[in-house]
Amino acid sequence: MLTRAGKPARREERDDPMALSKDDRARLIKSGKLTRTALAAAHMGTRVTSHSGEDAASAEASLPGDINDYLRGALLVEDAGDGLVQPYRFSEKQLRYLDSVGRGRRARATSGICLALVTTGNEVSFDCHVTGTLDPAHPLYAEVMEHLGSLGRAEDGLIDGIDAVVEGGQAHTVAVHDGRITVRFDNPEHLPLEVRIYLPLIMSVAVGRLASNGTAAPAPHRGYLLALGDSITQGFVVGCPSLSYPALLSAELGLGLVNQAVCGYVFDKKTLAGMKTLHKDPPAAITVAYGTNDWGRKGSGKEIRHDASAYLDRLCKLFPNTPIYVLTPLWRADEGDEATRAGIPSRKSLSWVRRAIERACRDHANVTVVDGANILPRSPLMFADGRLHPGSTGAGIVAEALAAAVRSGGRVEVGGHEPIAALAPSPAPAPGDATTAGRLDAVDAESLSRPGAPGTHREFDRLVRTVWRLRQEDGCPWDREQTHESLVRYMVEEAYEAAEALRAGDASHMTEELGDVLYQVVLNSQVATEEGLFTIDEVCRTIDEKLVRRHPHVFGGVDAETPEDVARIWANVKRRERETAGGTAKEAETGLLDSVPRAMPALMQCQKISTRAAKAGFDWDDVSGVWDKVREERGEFEREPVGSQTRALEFGDLLFSLVNVARMEGIDAEGALAQSNEKFRRRWSCMEGLARERGCDLDTLSTAELNELWDRAKQGEKRS
Repeated sequence: MLTRAGKPARREERDDPMALSKDDRARLIKSGKLTRTALAAAHMGTRVTSHSGEDAASAEASLPGDINDYLRGALLVEDAGDGLVQPYRFSEKQLRYLDSVGRGRRARATSGICLALVTTGNEVSFDCHVTGTLDPAHPLYAEVMEHLGSLGRAEDGLIDGIDAVVEGGQAHTVAVHDGRITVRFDNPEHLPLEVRIYLPLIMSVAVGRLASNGTAAPAPHRGYLLALGDSITQGFVVGCPSLSYPALLSAELGLGLVNQAVCGYVFDKKTLAGMKTLHKDPPAAITVAYGTNDWGRKGSGKEIRHDASAYLDRLCKLFPNTPIYVLTPLWRADEGDEATRAGIPSRKSLSWVRRAIERACRDHANVTVVDGANILPRSPLMFADGRLHPGSTGAGIVAEALAAAVRSGGRVEVGGHEPIAALAPSPAPAPGDATTAGRLDAVDAESLSRPGAPGTHREFDRLVRTVWRLRQEDGCPWDREQTHESLVRYMVEEAYEAAEALRAGDASHMTEELGDVLYQVVLNSQVATEEGLFTIDEVCRTIDEKLVRRHPHVFGGVDAETPEDVARIWANVKRRERETAGGTAKEAETGLLDSVPRAMPALMQCQKISTRAAKAGFDWDDVSGVWDKVREERGEFEREPVGSQTRALEFGDLLFSLVNVARMEGIDAEGALAQSNEKFRRRWSCMEGLARERGCDLDTLSTAELNELWDRAKQGEKRS
């Protein structure tokens, strides 16, 4: 990030909401328009610092794959020599045309392009070479610096930089310079975190030799936002690349970004030629923001209207199924100035230009108009130059307005893939959940980066809505009457039926029975939602958090080579969970076996109890000791009178001992008995069939005849 003094500026002293007057700030806070900007400024408190040269040595572990695997937002990448590549956000054909109209240099700026990875380290470094510099003599730059100086903050004038964003939280802006650039951030548990390094907005750089001090992989490819427009969209003088309005908007929507805005440009359909790559993989959404330069450069109102219509016609033909959001020109502090109006070739007002753009949009079903005139507070403080180009606060408000328009439009489709999500406002996370949510997002990002990773599941959302509908006043009388207590028996029954289907291996039966179990989960969650207890999202998030937390050997860089290692890790994590929960004296006295559900089937409960006791040291040295116990319990059972309660209790002790044999042998007692039950069912069914072949029933046969049929059934199983 460059300053007048040539020194990096401190993020916390940049153009922020605190620069507003008290009245303006209070009004914006009340309207909610500063929310996103505040988040963008504070983010998650991740600390990132920049380093160069020898300080970068610890981050020199090269990442797998080519650097192209980590670039996002680039349509064309050229070899720049010395291990560097030069990314471009336009195709080769688009660049040739922009060169021909004198916009090639600005089009080669790296706005919106980033390096994206998921890493377990706390450092990322890369080589940087500046290929397109700023022109300090340019009148617009001088205008910005003069404005900032009038606010007493010229030393902190933000022109351009490189941003490191960790887990969606803005961390630090690094000065653009040649050489090695290293960013460091907090990651004490070595969890997989997504890091996005945004390249400059109005400068151009070549990059190479991306490295991290932890394991790493490219961040997942997402659907993307295509941003079209002029300097405001490119991010001119916002200062921090991740705080341009397209960067903020794409992050808000969970999308990647291709920014094809060019400083000083206008509606020109010829720039849309050469979009072959984008046409094959359409964007999830498109924003268009031209008009203010058309107002200042076009010779007539007819020309402005014609060019806007031709541009939008061509864009809609290219992307007929993509929602397009057209932002009419933002309010300008100088649009009513007589001197400004005198220099307008068309002699039309900027309001007329806005209306002309709106008319050009009317005939396109996939186009939504967003009125730019009324988005920003009409204060020069919203603009980095005091009149035209929004600063970071203004950009944040523009991003909010466009995000609201996208949400109101419904779903945003990822081109060629499943829709990512309904863009409805998400429930606010509970206090203290931001870090956990960020970690879950990072784990998910790493999973999504792998070939074959599951996508979104629209059918699940449809099921949730169906169950919700059943519980409405005009829904199903039976479903409406259910409570958690009444549903217990159904949950148990469906679980048993699902277990039976799993053992049978019948796919269609499994699908049905697992669906019945899922219905019970969703129905119980809906009941809880109505009672204000929790939602289905909380159910999913809770189990996801637990799985990630209890598998640090998968998600946290902890080594585990054997099942025994996994068991030890699992136990340690559970112990830390109890410690973190801050157990009371009462909790500390909870018995070892209290967590084993008494409603669990007796055989399964028996094995769980004996396992817990064994972990506490209450166990035999080997299985021979258990067999001795079995013989002892059998003797005690046989000595009791037949039919007595004591004999029944001793039989229970005998079974308990046999279950310990199963535990020592590594056998699932419940599963083993279930298999024996199924085997007996098969053989008995076979015996019934053999009896029918003889023309008789089993109950008419002698014991010897029954034994004969049993042996034939056994032999038949062996042959099959």
